[in-house]
Amino acid sequence: MNDQQDGPRQGDFDEIRILGLDGPEEAAEPGRSVFGAEPSSAELPHWSEPPVDVSGGTDGGDDPWSGLDDGPRWSDDVPEDHESQQPVGDEDAAAVFFDDGPLGSPLGSSSVEFDPSLLPPDEPLPDPPAGASTGETAAVADEPVAPAPPGPGTPGSGRSAGGGRDMPMAIVTGVGMGALALVAFKIGSDATLALTTILLVVAAAEFFLALRRSGYQPASLLGVTAVAALNLAAYWRFEAAVPLVLGLTVLFTMLWYLTGVDRQAPLLNLSVTLLGVLYVGFLGSFAGLMLTDPNGIGMLLAAVLCTVAYDTGGLVVGRMAGRSPLSAVSPNKTMEGLVGGMAVCFAMAVLVVARITPFGQDPGDLSSAFVLGVVAALAAPLGDLCESMIKRDLGIKDMGSILPGHGGLMDRFDALLFVLPATYYAARLMDLFAV
Repeated sequence: MNDQQDGPRQGDFDEIRILGLDGPEEAAEPGRSVFGAEPSSAELPHWSEPPVDVSGGTDGGDDPWSGLDDGPRWSDDVPEDHESQQPVGDEDAAAVFFDDGPLGSPLGSSSVEFDPSLLPPDEPLPDPPAGASTGETAAVADEPVAPAPPGPGTPGSGRSAGGGRDMPMAIVTGVGMGALALVAFKIGSDATLALTTILLVVAAAEFFLALRRSGYQPASLLGVTAVAALNLAAYWRFEAAVPLVLGLTVLFTMLWYLTGVDRQAPLLNLSVTLLGVLYVGFLGSFAGLMLTDPNGIGMLLAAVLCTVAYDTGGLVVGRMAGRSPLSAVSPNKTMEGLVGGMAVCFAMAVLVVARITPFGQDPGDLSSAFVLGVVAALAAPLGDLCESMIKRDLGIKDMGSILPGHGGLMDRFDALLFVLPATYYAARLMDLFAV
């Protein structure tokens, strides 16, 4: 019992072994293979040294280094016929993609530029020939095409409304508007004021709607109200009322965007709103200023006749003899049409307006009519081209469609908006006002 309590005695067992975890029979040596191969007393040579066999010779025998060259092989020493040195893909296509031009050509000599036009071309591109592939079509489209000489029904022929004008309908509409104006002139100043105010309001509405179609957000209601107020105030309170109405328009337009009626791009939309008020309302208010004079109907009639003469003369002469394009902002107008319109405008002033009071107040005196003819002939084409510039920037052909065969009121009264102030100040300078 005591022997069991004292534990095992020394010498009964030497060690404790755990099955499966028996240690290696021999100690591992440095450099010895773990696969049981006999250790080698020779050391491997350094990688930069030339290969030698174990006997000290240079012929290698079974030495694994015997097939190598004298040193390492770098990437620059790869043979040209190796697959890694062969080009991959189309070199010309890759050069065009990176805008460097084909190999062997100067840098950027054939680079591809992406510069789309802001507006569609005036004439559609010709259809590709039958059987042509996509690449052939692109090559044909890139070649310059000589412009054809303009003629009747083509751009540059002097037709201010484009090639799709219905001339019989345009003539009927023009005669109807002329008759309406003559009736208002015959009734008196109040009827003429009402007619001019209605026309200016409709023209301003067309202008603001065209802006909205192009993405702007003008204060249309405020602008139309300001246009009507300018013409009426000019007639009732003379020239002193015009700055007052313009100042109030600027103030209320700023408040329009400040109070959040329209919040998108306030500076941009405020600017186009004031442009419409100045362009249509301010220039058109000279009609109301003329009507304040006893001879104001005669002045207004003279301005209308000169403008109609310019439009008609430019249309007829441009269609018959138009060859030279006038301006890039209006490719349908020609130099011949411009000269013809100015000549007919001057002739109208000298032959017809010279018989209308106040320009024909002295029989045989053509000086006043002569001055008006020169002034109107210069102002009318400027008004026409400025409206064409605005329409081209907006990307539209006509401001409206209220007048069959003509487009909108702005398309017919664009030149008149410039002739009105020119006629007013010409009469002022020549002292033709009775009061």
